[in-house]
Amino acid sequence: MSTPTPRAAAVAAEQAHLDRVHRRVALLRRQAEVRLAESSGSRLGSTFSAQFERDVVSHHQAARVARFTIGDREALLFGRLDLGDGDSLPIGRVSVMDADDVLLVDWRAPAAAPFYRATAAQPEGVARRRTILVDGPTVVDVMDELVDTAAADRLGLEATTGQGALLSALERTHGEGMRDIVATIQRDQDRIIRAPATGTLIVTGGPGTGKTVVALHRVAYLLYADRERYENRGVLVVGPSRTFTDYTRRVLPSLGEDRVVQRPLEALAPPGVDVHGWDAPEVADVKGHPRMVEVCRRLLLAALPPMPDNVRFTVSGTAAEIDRASLDAIRQRLLARVDPARPVTRYHARSAVAVEQLLTALRVSWERRRASQPVASAEPTNEQFRDIALEAPEVRMLLHAFWPQLDAVTVLGAYARGERRLEDAVADLLSPQDAVLVHRAWDAANGWTVEDVALLDELDALLGDVDPAPQRGEDDGPSLPDVEGRWYADFAHVVVDEAQDLSPMQWRAVVRRGPYASWTVVGDLAQRARNTPPRSWQEVAEIIGRRQVVIEELATNYRTPTELAPLARRALELAGHDPDAFPETVRSNGRAPVLLVDDDPLGAGIRDALERIAAAVQAGTVGIVVPADRIDEVRGAIEAWVDESEAAADVRVLDARRVKGLEFDDLIVAAPEQILGASALGAHDLYVALTRATRSLHVVTAQPQLDVLSVLERATAS
Repeated sequence: MSTPTPRAAAVAAEQAHLDRVHRRVALLRRQAEVRLAESSGSRLGSTFSAQFERDVVSHHQAARVARFTIGDREALLFGRLDLGDGDSLPIGRVSVMDADDVLLVDWRAPAAAPFYRATAAQPEGVARRRTILVDGPTVVDVMDELVDTAAADRLGLEATTGQGALLSALERTHGEGMRDIVATIQRDQDRIIRAPATGTLIVTGGPGTGKTVVALHRVAYLLYADRERYENRGVLVVGPSRTFTDYTRRVLPSLGEDRVVQRPLEALAPPGVDVHGWDAPEVADVKGHPRMVEVCRRLLLAALPPMPDNVRFTVSGTAAEIDRASLDAIRQRLLARVDPARPVTRYHARSAVAVEQLLTALRVSWERRRASQPVASAEPTNEQFRDIALEAPEVRMLLHAFWPQLDAVTVLGAYARGERRLEDAVADLLSPQDAVLVHRAWDAANGWTVEDVALLDELDALLGDVDPAPQRGEDDGPSLPDVEGRWYADFAHVVVDEAQDLSPMQWRAVVRRGPYASWTVVGDLAQRARNTPPRSWQEVAEIIGRRQVVIEELATNYRTPTELAPLARRALELAGHDPDAFPETVRSNGRAPVLLVDDDPLGAGIRDALERIAAAVQAGTVGIVVPADRIDEVRGAIEAWVDESEAAADVRVLDARRVKGLEFDDLIVAAPEQILGASALGAHDLYVALTRATRSLHVVTAQPQLDVLSVLERATAS
């Protein structure tokens, strides 16, 4: 019988260890399931404290069940550290103990940090680092790196052959969503992931540097490092679009964290609001300007019905009367104290105060008249006067007009539908040109836009809930917060991705969710979709309101092959930025970008590119970036082509805004001339579009003379 090679022996040893890990995890899960069932059915008592204790126990056991289920869909084991003192540490997604033996060390534990940070210059006690490739319950391969060769020689450790773990991971084809990088985190990424959360951490860098995935791994790390704080108060991750959130949604569950709230900006709108697309940059600039805070307040005031000339009713033979000027003055005093930052002072929360102040004014008027008349009957008590007033039809009608129930969609919708004119309500805040610009955008829009969401949210915050939940008393006991609730606003940590695109109004909406939170802000100013401030990360930090600000830059592009970098640099330059700022790429695949010239770039040209991709590769994802106003047309045609051709690839049609933050194995950018000319920020959109590919890039155009395309390898459609 032949002796197995060192590599085969290493695979067999890791397989035996992985089998042991899975057996132990299965046992721990069964135990947690039993305890969860026991706690859920427990009758610990009916007091709030007992209920809270039961909820906490159930929550803890449910979390353990989820943690020990992760091995059903993800590789539990992915690395091993052989230390210079002869010990070894297996690294994985969760910590697993068997009696006194450590079977697996959670990648977030301090002991696992050298797996990502150890180098030949700073080995941190590591002799050999092993990356273990696992497919389900099966070890496929191992890849070793001798970090401290002297220590490795002393211990008799060797390195197996094989491609480096990072390059191997980068060259795998993509699925439908973003993958975690837990097995291949690089040293500069690890430093950011484990950074303290004491203020605002801004993570910037060009396309493909891993900003998003680093931010998500940072969330997983923070939950591990201080679970009580971050899990009890919640973590919110805000993305630029639903497409982006769907793409990144599986990363945190793959790391064992499935209780983080992930929302696109559009989901900050009131319930039931449908959001479709974005406004043009010039319209977005108006809707996102800080002055819209006061505009929204004015729109709320304008939505209130006018007061009657006077209201009169009789109690015990004496009339109470109040005129329009007095009513307006009372209402203005009440409205001046409406504050969206404090739930108890929002419009609907002050309804009871409004009723009492109105009744008080009526009582004062009645007493004044009563004092000048002979007393013909017993004077009613305040409570009796209140009951009589509230039963009077005149007063009931007045209350309905004085402090009516309102909602954000109705208030803003009156202007969006053209029933009211902005100029009439906010003439001193918006120029006639800006008001017309917004009105025309509303007329042309198919529903609300992402920019409208911030205005609706501002109005929503001003109005508050029609039926505010009662405040809990001291005797009510503790409760677990509903972090998914509409009005929840106490997240412990907030992540904002593609943050360079947020307007001041959108920042205001997000900050409202975590006024006392720590922040991770992710973005690239070169990919901005805005013309106006904030234009720097310092300005962003000022809007958030955190004094302690740390800016970290990622400078290595792990996505873009070297062959595609010259075109990306040219597009970056066209967008008005230094082309040398494009991050350094780390790999080459020999596939030069291809230019296809076709008079029908959005039809025959795309089909030609798809056929070329299908002939060259067997599997992978294909992204097709087209002008925003042609998405539906192109998507329908491509879906028909894919069905007819029985193409195996996963093909998606998107515009430059929806493709932001995503990546594809193969990319087609169609009609770049139309993307460039669509808006004042067309060059930024084209830069975003051209930097999504991990394997190949085809550009289909009817105008090959475009300057940005001058660096392409030219080819013509056959």
